[in-house]
Amino acid sequence: MICADYCKDFKCKCGDCRRVCCGGWGITVSDAEYFRLLGLPCSEELRRRLDVALAPADDPSPERFAVMKPSYTGKCRLINEEGLCSLQIECGEDVLPAVCRMYPRSFTAERAGCSCSCERVVEMLMRPEPISFSEPLPEPLSRYVKAMSDRSAPVSERVIRLVDAALPSGLYYNGPVLLSMYATTLAEHSEFMRETVVPITDAYAADAEKLASDSAEFDRIFPRADEWFENILVNRMFLTGFPSDDPVASVCGLACEYALLRAMTLKASSEEDFVDRVSELYRYIGHTNFDKNSTAAINICGALSRNGVRSMVLAVK
Repeated sequence: MICADYCKDFKCKCGDCRRVCCGGWGITVSDAEYFRLLGLPCSEELRRRLDVALAPADDPSPERFAVMKPSYTGKCRLINEEGLCSLQIECGEDVLPAVCRMYPRSFTAERAGCSCSCERVVEMLMRPEPISFSEPLPEPLSRYVKAMSDRSAPVSERVIRLVDAALPSGLYYNGPVLLSMYATTLAEHSEFMRETVVPITDAYAADAEKLASDSAEFDRIFPRADEWFENILVNRMFLTGFPSDDPVASVCGLACEYALLRAMTLKASSEEDFVDRVSELYRYIGHTNFDKNSTAAINICGALSRNGVRSMVLAVK
């Protein structure tokens, strides 16, 4: 198994996390975990929490048998006032559902890393050093990671090189307008896109000068952001085994991912704010078929081409 170098140093921030990992997410448990938790010996207080937290899924399967129902705050009902898991505190880590024990770690038979939907992971990747790996990466992933790690060019140019190699030529587009159209298309099936991303992209589509000034200000405040973006993008390339069986979708998704990263973070006022914006975006990316959906959205906009996707990347560079 190939491991990303930061894995060994990852440690949950626990109660210091600004947004707990289970906040706003539908956490599911298997049938074995559900019945084990129902019969778990524990205090009366924890039993009350568990009884209201667990509910059978609408369409249960052995792997997705029940869900953890959030409270009115959007957080898991097992999180206490200090932001800690009352189940783990009282009964130990071994009783946690698998998803709670593993997150944000991502394991396959070939690779081990962590998701940028976790703010601690983003913080760890905000460093000047590129990500290294415990073993040489297989091809073609190694070739793509090397291209994305080529610091002789800005990240936007590295993304464009991949786009140029994967997509046919086509018409140029108004980049900010295309980004807005793309985000609006995805928003048809995403509350996050509709409520968080579309207002940003719409505002920049309506005021290209504001987009340019915000980009310049961002680069002034965060002069090393290109190193951060590189690590964030390389991390997801590694976790997903880039490219997939559909290289066009993979490259298109990567370009859209970079465009959204830039658009989402241009208004960041501090490194902490940057982290929050990135992790929020990856909560969306990590729980959707992002590459396929992005390719379809760009195609609906009539811009699934080298120059079309190029226009969107250049708009936010």
